[in-house]
Parts: sequence; structure tokens; C-alpha cells
Amino acid sequence: MQQNQPAPPPFEPGLAQECWFSVDVECSGQTPLEGSLISIGACLVDDPSRTFYIELRPDPTKAWGPKEERVHHLTRRHLEESGVDRIEGVRKFAEWVRSTCEAVAPESAPLFVGFNTPFDWMWLTMAFTEAGVRNPFGMSAMDLKSVYYTLHGGENLTWKKTVKRFVRQVYPTDLIADHNALADALEQAELARTLREIALKNRIPPTLPRGR
Repeated sequence: MQQNQPAPPPFEPGLAQECWFSVDVECSGQTPLEGSLISIGACLVDDPSRTFYIELRPDPTKAWGPKEERVHHLTRRHLEESGVDRIEGVRKFAEWVRSTCEAVAPESAPLFVGFNTPFDWMWLTMAFTEAGVRNPFGMSAMDLKSVYYTLHGGENLTWKKTVKRFVRQVYPTDLIADHNALADALEQAELARTLREIALKNRIPPTLPRGR
């Protein structure tokens, strides 16, 4: 946008839409500085039959987190024997996102959708950088925890009450999210569709204040 050029209105009919991808990762540490990205799972929010799943060989220079292993149940030995090279795997994921978006909505931009998205996005943007590929999602992502809090927050709902076990009391599901990256992505996609439907029903159209 050129300097001094007026900003476009916050909503315009006919603008290009986003193609929503539910994404989840599993890792062997709390941050990319101390652990490895070991699995990526994803699906289209509006077509969960379109999926991606890959397990990656851990970085041999990084420590292995036994605490994290008790959560994701992937052993270092299994990943070293069966996992894909992490650079190759991340490049495959970036290409899958681009090709899937082009196939289903060529005029749209990929949107990263997750639950506690700052964690997952941090790992993936670091991995894309290491692999030398452009992050297909750009520099932003949608966090379903934040959407849930916006819809239901207040003095009786603290941020700590937006963890999955509390959210699923409000929105039960038959899907099993067991820290398998693909299973979690599929479960997140269902939640994204539900929250979006509620948001649309309660939508307040954006309007500009008069005199500005």
C-alpha cells in the first residue's frame, strides 16, 4: 500500500478467501532450540478426507525429551529407523499445502488453523526456514483457543479453562485426539467448523465509525 493511500474497508464482497488447513505437530522438546520436530499432521478443515501425515527423523544434535515421548508415544529408535529426513519431509509438507490449495481453491490463500497455534506454528516456521522453503501460510495463523475464548470468555472463563479437556465438555466429539498429529488435526478441523458456524450465527458486520 502506498503511503497516504486510504486503507480499504475491513470487509469487501468478492475478496479472495482463505483455504483452511488444520495442522498439528509433535516434537521431542519444548522449543526448536532444544528438541526436534518429529511428526506433522494436517487436513483441510472443509474436506478432512484430504490429509497429510509424516514422521521425521530427529535431529541427532538435539536432546530427546522422555517427558514428550510419554505424550506422543513415538520412540527415537522408531523415528531413526522409519522416519523421513526432516528437511525432505518439511519440503513435502510445504508442497502438499500449495498443491492442495491450488487444487481445491486456486484463488485462495492457505490459512494455518490449530489449537494452541503459537506452539505448532513456531516449530513449523523454524522448520521451513531450516529447509529453505517459504512458509506457505505466511506470517500468521488462527488459534482456536482464542476463537473459543472470544465466543465464550468472560469473568467466569479464564484462559486456563480453554485447554482441550474443558473445551470438549462444551463441544463433545466422537473423534479421538491422542497426540497423533493427524488424529489431532482431524479433531481440530471438526472444532474449527463448529466454532465457525457459531461465529457466523452471531456475526456482527464490521462498520466504520462516522467521521473517520
